[in-house]
Amino acid sequence: MTHPVLVLRADDAGRMSQLHMRCFDDPWSAMSFRGLLLDTSVLTLGVELGGDLVAFVMAQTIAGESDILTVATDPDQRRQGLATTLIGALINRLGERGVSRITLDVAEDNAAARALYRSFGFTEDGRRPRYYTTGRDVPVDAVLMSRNMGL
Repeated sequence: MTHPVLVLRADDAGRMSQLHMRCFDDPWSAMSFRGLLLDTSVLTLGVELGGDLVAFVMAQTIAGESDILTVATDPDQRRQGLATTLIGALINRLGERGVSRITLDVAEDNAAARALYRSFGFTEDGRRPRYYTTGRDVPVDAVLMSRNMGL
């Protein structure tokens, strides 16, 4: 199922923070999101269901390369293709903007996200040892991934 994708703006910061809080043990504040949303180098896409923000992706582009800063999907809405829709839309929009490469990092123990990124052609480039610590008994590595855009 395809979901309509929206470009999120500064007035969405509160909704994004609330959703991020449901998804992560170390959520970002509404003020942090607002600052990023006001930055012209940041593109944020979201999906609403029934008027509620249920998923979003945020990426920052600098010198022709983009870094995915965060992806959040409401825990009650996972496994419905929302993240797939958003990552696909993000790749398309960044390609239209001439981005040559997209990077991200993901927790080693997040198998579902790693599989999603691989399905879009991301490859593992390296690791940051013991990077993710919050909400875990034992720290896990950040897996660094990237995708060349073929330009």
